[in-house]
Amino acid sequence: MRAGDTRVGELKARQTGDDESMIFPTDTASHCPAEAEFFLHLKPIESIRVQPPVVVPEQTALHEVIARMRVQRLDAILVGYDDGEHGILTERDIVRLLADGGAHGAVGAYASKPLQMLTARQSLYAAQRFMTEQSVRHVGIEDEDGRLTGLLCFADVLQSIEHEYANQLRSALRERDEALGLARFNLRMADRVFESALEGIMVTDRHAKIERVNQAFTRLTGYTEDEVVGRNPGLLSSGRQTPDFYKQLWHSLTTDGHWQGEIWNRRKAGELFLEYLTITSIRDSESEISHYAAIFSDITQRRQAEERLGYLATHDVLTNLANRMLFEERLTHAIVHAKRFGRKVAVMYLDLDRFKLVNDTLGHNAGDEVLKMVAERIVANVRANDTVARMGGDEFALVLEEVDDVRDVGRVARKLLDEVGRAIDIGDRQIFVTPSIGISIYPDDGTEAEDLILLADQAMYGAKSRGRNVFQFFESKMTSSAIEQLETLGELHRALEQNEFRLFYQPQYDLASGRIVGVEALLRWLHPSRGLVPPRDFIGLAERSALTVPIGRWVLHEACRQARRWLDEGFEFGRVSVNVSARQCFTDHFLSDLTTILSETALPAEYLQLELLESMAMNTREEIGILLRELATRGISLAIDDFGTGYSSLVYLKDLPVDTLKIDQSFLTDCGSGSTDDAIVRAIVAMGRALGLDVVMEGVETAKQLAFLQEIGCHQGQGFLFARPQPADQLVGISSRRGAELLAE
Repeated sequence: MRAGDTRVGELKARQTGDDESMIFPTDTASHCPAEAEFFLHLKPIESIRVQPPVVVPEQTALHEVIARMRVQRLDAILVGYDDGEHGILTERDIVRLLADGGAHGAVGAYASKPLQMLTARQSLYAAQRFMTEQSVRHVGIEDEDGRLTGLLCFADVLQSIEHEYANQLRSALRERDEALGLARFNLRMADRVFESALEGIMVTDRHAKIERVNQAFTRLTGYTEDEVVGRNPGLLSSGRQTPDFYKQLWHSLTTDGHWQGEIWNRRKAGELFLEYLTITSIRDSESEISHYAAIFSDITQRRQAEERLGYLATHDVLTNLANRMLFEERLTHAIVHAKRFGRKVAVMYLDLDRFKLVNDTLGHNAGDEVLKMVAERIVANVRANDTVARMGGDEFALVLEEVDDVRDVGRVARKLLDEVGRAIDIGDRQIFVTPSIGISIYPDDGTEAEDLILLADQAMYGAKSRGRNVFQFFESKMTSSAIEQLETLGELHRALEQNEFRLFYQPQYDLASGRIVGVEALLRWLHPSRGLVPPRDFIGLAERSALTVPIGRWVLHEACRQARRWLDEGFEFGRVSVNVSARQCFTDHFLSDLTTILSETALPAEYLQLELLESMAMNTREEIGILLRELATRGISLAIDDFGTGYSSLVYLKDLPVDTLKIDQSFLTDCGSGSTDDAIVRAIVAMGRALGLDVVMEGVETAKQLAFLQEIGCHQGQGFLFARPQPADQLVGISSRRGAELLAE
């Protein structure tokens, strides 16, 4: 194949700017004059020495591939897939994977696939144009029978040019006039490449005295050429690198002829910056080092962005507390430590009583300020080694480590009740919120992190039932409900392992034409003894546990697989909608999982829609904004589910790249009666139209409701009136026919 997607990939690196550590060959090629292109036109690919292909099976462990590339000094290796296709993994892909900590598993999951191909008889000019346009540095070479025979690197093309120039220079020894012209051409071309590069370039003599720098060097460091020529590159030193660091650097230059990596340097103005640096030894005709060439780019902003994303993956942006994922990691670690030393661990689950009233009366901004103040008060009243997390909405959780006396936990809970319950000043108002706190103890109540969180949550509801603004330890009388939930949780683990989950699909219709425009994937559990378990009996529990991530991934994969099958069968389903939870979205591997799923199922991104609850979108605005914008750039449609039940601000909504609003079915109960709900639905539909969004009404069950929605111009609808959720094989026959029948009535 001659075109395809990438996983880690050269193309991705080129588009995102993640790989700015050297001059790209495609950059230099764009400045080649007509004379250079002439040589490329004349010579076919088969006329130059092309690297023989080194191919490893897709199942090969990534660490083995890395070791092999290091031993054989390969800058790229090909990956053979069971379906007959090839992919490629480059040296820079590996550097990026190691930096991201993701170098695990089989190589097939990381290679760019498919490998882009050219034939051996195509010209080098065609190869240069293709590689420049595609922004890749390697292509496979195939013979007339389509067999893979080699791997062409862009450096091979440039080396071919250099070789041709060398031949011309040798001829010029016999023809002095031609020699002079060609020498001038080479100097002119090299100078253009040197000065036009976006990366900083520095050339030193063998004694590391600077001889020349380019304009990008001046832009990145602040030093002009006159200020640095004759000086040692140490003038840029930040002082952050140890002597051993430089010892290893020079050892690599001496033995390998090159070094590359990250290094902190200092600009002329004193500002520190992180650069990706490549240094190459240049040898003369006698194989002695005559010069060193250093090429570098400023990656400070990229590193800051990576660190920010890493922080967002483990922290709540509003309060700067740990999020649920980090909380569970720390609780697990605390349990291991407590088990080793015979100590106790307390888990507190804290929920603000009637916090919804704050949002109802004062709005989200005031609610956010209250949450931040509550977070500060909780942190101020526990020890530095204790963990405080925001679990979502108005719920917080704490891990109290090294507990000797459970009565101390009660004293902390009492202190939190007093401190959180104090008046909070918001502008000229005083706001009072009270907490209800549930407590579980390791190992008295449970020994697993998931169980302790669930039991503390149960105890918190017990505190609310006692009148709120109290704390409650988990008690044996709560055990019946807790045990039932723990048993269900265990069965859910088994259900995932034994493939007991099923997806049902409910169609969405265009209310003007009756055409099906989408299907929503809905999770069902086919229990071996209880039959089809209603969603209300297990989905809430799954979402509160760590299972929501693997179950969510299964749903996403299965929905995409089915959508691909419908495409192959010619069934026009619009797009498949999948609900995703906040916990699933904010795992650090969500985007990579999504990319893998779309690749494995071969489903184009435009056929997938992700649905997020309105409360999730509003409570995690900064994090979700970053994620949604990334999803939108990949062509994935985005919808806000249960719209109208939260407190969305139009200011925030217009800044999110969503294209669909789904109105909660609760607003349809008294439709057409002139009720407040009617006004809300009309307003949402009008707002959606004004913002250019599709509006879907959920829960359409009667002809009266359908007529009301058509009257107010609602775009789309779904509900029992059209079709109940059903297995995929039953959906195809009824979907479009049912919509047309309803509109004809």
